[in-house]
Amino acid sequence: MNQWMHKIQAMVQPKGGQGGGANLAGLLAPGALGGLVGLLVANKSSRKMVGAVGKNALFIGGGAAIGAVVWDQYKKRVRDAHQNDPQFTQPATPVDRRTQRLVMALVFAAKADGHIDDSEQRSLRESMHQLGLGEDVEHLVQDAIAQPLDPERLARDIHSEDEALEIYYLSCAVADVDHFMERSYMDALARALKIPDDVKTGLEQQVNARIAHVPTR
Repeated sequence: MNQWMHKIQAMVQPKGGQGGGANLAGLLAPGALGGLVGLLVANKSSRKMVGAVGKNALFIGGGAAIGAVVWDQYKKRVRDAHQNDPQFTQPATPVDRRTQRLVMALVFAAKADGHIDDSEQRSLRESMHQLGLGEDVEHLVQDAIAQPLDPERLARDIHSEDEALEIYYLSCAVADVDHFMERSYMDALARALKIPDDVKTGLEQQVNARIAHVPTR
């Protein structure tokens, strides 16, 4: 079994050994989104190992992975950038819709280098089925693959700074920001989410630092 699968399995299996994808809300549990990240990145030859990203931390509420003080600073910077956006006064996005958006963000980041070809899609479907992510997640991934890249769509109904930051943070875990096409996509995503340049750089550095410390087998 290759290094990717060791990492993916460690992230996907919650306590008790049952799969984490029985429903959309379950995808927000620690490890479940990390499993989907691993599957998407496993199809990208240019990306380094990302197994430790989110392995023991919730992606929802990125302070668990980055640190509460820094995360709060990021939140303030993004909140200030959105101070004139009326949707920021609305209730938080419902869990299922938020999960759908995160899955789309992951897939968009994965195909930002051009496309996910038929062979990669087939491998991804088989891996998702084997890891028990659930039919809802599988359908969401396939639907997102069929959609054109659209950062504005991801940002359209953001209701809080946490929602903006989690999209960019997760996307960083999948996209290779050193690749020019993916760099262009990530810059467009940051603009759509109104993430200031210093916060964007900080998030990317945090993700890359975690990747750099991933042990290999």
